Amino acid sequence: MEQRRVTLCRWEMGDPMKVLMSRQQAAINRSCAGCANARAVQTPFGDTVQRCLKGKPYGNKCNKYEVSNG
Repeated sequence: MEQRRVTLCRWEMGDPMKVLMSRQQAAINRSCAGCANARAVQTPFGDTVQRCLKGKPYGNKCNKYEVSNG
């Protein structure tokens, strides 16, 4: 079995709940959540997926990110 070593930053040595909340907030800040150019689109198979109307890959915040007013 292969062992992995994980190095922690100094700020990660504190309260585990605060570390978790900080990581979750950082993930939200890097995502497309809240972008005015993101839309839910229905595929021909009936699934609903999120798409970027600017043609960028959905999921990672890009330089075309705009805050939605809704």
